[in-house]
Amino acid sequence: MIRKGYRLSLTHLAIYISAFFFASQLWSVWKQSAYGFQSYMSANWQFDADVHANVHTLSHEQCDIAFPKLYYSLDQSIKRRQGRKVHPQDIEISEGRCMLRVVIYEGELFVVDSGMPERCYVANGNERERILGTLAQIDRALSTSPTSDPSIPNIEFSLSLDDLPRRSKGKGTFFGYTRKEGHEYNDIWLMPNYAYWSWNYTHAPSWNSIRREIMAAEKQVPWAKKDPRVVWRGKIKMAELRKELVRVSQGKSWSDIKPVVINDAKDKHTKDVMNLREFCGYKFTVQTEGTSYSGRLKYLQLCRSALITHPLQWQEFHTHLMSLAGKDINFIEASENFGNLESAMEYYLKHDDEAEEIARNSYETFARRYLTPAAVTCYWRRLFFSWASVQGYEPQLYVPDRNGNTVMRATPWTAFAANWPQDPSIIP
Repeated sequence: MIRKGYRLSLTHLAIYISAFFFASQLWSVWKQSAYGFQSYMSANWQFDADVHANVHTLSHEQCDIAFPKLYYSLDQSIKRRQGRKVHPQDIEISEGRCMLRVVIYEGELFVVDSGMPERCYVANGNERERILGTLAQIDRALSTSPTSDPSIPNIEFSLSLDDLPRRSKGKGTFFGYTRKEGHEYNDIWLMPNYAYWSWNYTHAPSWNSIRREIMAAEKQVPWAKKDPRVVWRGKIKMAELRKELVRVSQGKSWSDIKPVVINDAKDKHTKDVMNLREFCGYKFTVQTEGTSYSGRLKYLQLCRSALITHPLQWQEFHTHLMSLAGKDINFIEASENFGNLESAMEYYLKHDDEAEEIARNSYETFARRYLTPAAVTCYWRRLFFSWASVQGYEPQLYVPDRNGNTVMRATPWTAFAANWPQDPSIIP
């Protein structure tokens, strides 16, 4: 109401209108900041590897646009359960096994039980690296979840750190780095390997650092300047097929395939050890499984090289994207004992353009899209929601002790990491 005797001048009217307009703009900006990145997302947003490869805050919608074929293994895991729910007894772990039991509660990661993994079967004694590399990825997926998406649900699950997941837990449902086809492995849900965080054993301080180094090198070395031979290094005692690979390629002009021994200066094969980055200087690389899956596969798929592999038995979260034929062909499959390797090499050395197409498809599929840090984080978050859809109970973080006092039944993962391998319940 305008007071009696007060007249609204044009000047005052202009001031009021300007103030209203300014307040409206502030309200608009506040809404956009409150609802996050999605408010700024254009209707025709597309994934650009040069811009988004290391962005961990992509929304569900952006993840679906960027990586539409990424979630096959999760969809299959849900389908195999046929509506059956997961209950606490399904995720129990045993002392001395290569496992962790964790809970995500209100967006925070906690360790419920570590099972004393320092006593497990993990090769190379790198259980700490596996533990921290896996937990750190989970924490990053949680802490970078955009506010435009639904909140991460409260979930509880177990995960295996072992190369042979059923060695750690014969029955039950849990996450693993790898699985085979078959009923025995139906309840293993695939998660990204710990090396997508770091793997110092292979001189890869972070996944994105080695990916960035390889991509920079690939820009400097065109296909025509790469070594035309096929390259492989590895421990032959791990699998009979590795011995066959060395045997069929020995003395061949097209081969730079050699067995190696690591950390033994007296052994003659130590001199042939190669850095992961060096493999990308060749037109052809070879992948071989060992105890189970081989950690080298993802590194070879960062190269703009034509990958050759025997038929793989062990799956990883991304291996369904390997294509053997058609316009998207991105690897060459050899026979189980590599008996046809020589004929394959003779063919592709004569058909260099086909080999280059395979290398280019692999590079675009994996190095520049499905094995980017952004893709790995998107996969973790989809894993959380997929697991929640089959979880048959509501996880509890606080429970009564024997005296009736309310206590926390798990340790924040940050405290666990700082204190491991001591009792995780004792926070330093």
